[in-house]
Amino acid sequence: MRKYLYGIISTSKPAIFGQSPLSSSSEGVYTIIYRDLAGVVSDYTVGDFSSVNREGRLHYLMAHLGVIEQVMAGGYTILPVKFGTFVENEDEIRHILEQGYKKLDQTLDKMYGMVEIDVIATWNLKKVFEEIRNGEEIMQLKRSIAGKSASQIQQMTVSISKLAKEALDRRRQGYLKQTIQSLADEAIDIQPKPVVTDEIMMSIAFLIQRGKQQNFDGQIRRINEAFGEQFNFRIIGPLPPYSFSTVEIERINPARIEEARQLLGLGTHISDKELREAYCYLAAKSHLCMHLSNEIGGEHFATVREAFILLRDYCYRQNGHVRYNLYNRHYSLLPEAVSRAFTIDIRRPALQTTE
Repeated sequence: MRKYLYGIISTSKPAIFGQSPLSSSSEGVYTIIYRDLAGVVSDYTVGDFSSVNREGRLHYLMAHLGVIEQVMAGGYTILPVKFGTFVENEDEIRHILEQGYKKLDQTLDKMYGMVEIDVIATWNLKKVFEEIRNGEEIMQLKRSIAGKSASQIQQMTVSISKLAKEALDRRRQGYLKQTIQSLADEAIDIQPKPVVTDEIMMSIAFLIQRGKQQNFDGQIRRINEAFGEQFNFRIIGPLPPYSFSTVEIERINPARIEEARQLLGLGTHISDKELREAYCYLAAKSHLCMHLSNEIGGEHFATVREAFILLRDYCYRQNGHVRYNLYNRHYSLLPEAVSRAFTIDIRRPALQTTE
């Protein structure tokens, strides 16, 4: 049965975390273990995920976040996995943990004892725009409108709106910079997030040590007082480190690997040495072609380099993201081997949306 993957924790003992709307199985949410890492999973029984409407996706997103936060509440440090990640069976979960072991283990160790706190501040947009429009530059433009033609007035009105928006963005950036500087000593890491409406003055994720939220909250109050309480600050958390370490897992396409293998003239089992030698040979031929036709030679070189990078990264990932000891080890490019491989990356995205 397909498995939905919520996150990665550090444990060698089985654990159960209750039920999830993503599964009707009696097993609920549980762990699949490889060495001292575990994937937090449930059976995936909601049908074709891509066919679920926006309201349904929002429901499942909240279920996804709820499970992750439930695991965190149990005292675990968890690396969240991107919303909507599922695999075919338990063996694939173990393979993902094996393949990405070093990187996942290092990141969990780095995130141990850390939580994310999101700070969102809103402002009175109508009042802010009034202040901006009463500024000298815009007032001069307004005064110069008198006696202009209709087309000139329209053009100047557009200019006024543009100046007002630019002033709003400058003001937002100024407040954002002040807030980050004021909280820099309280945080291990900081990630500004996109604002979705002009009513939101700022949205920032802070990575702090668990247990220090009281000090952090106190500093937010002091910042608000320094700004004359002209903003409405909202603090969300503690949360898992969504904005700092979200695991993204994708399957590798066997057809692309096969195409790259054939282009470089490689066998079905290769070493890093053989890969680099094939690349250097074809790259040299491409440079020779450039003397005859820059366009053709350049296109061929770009294609060869793209194939080399694809295969190099594939080999790198099969070695658990360890860059040493690649030279003499051999890697299978057979379709059945490639179909079991994944790309495993840890990114700093904005919180996953339902779009």
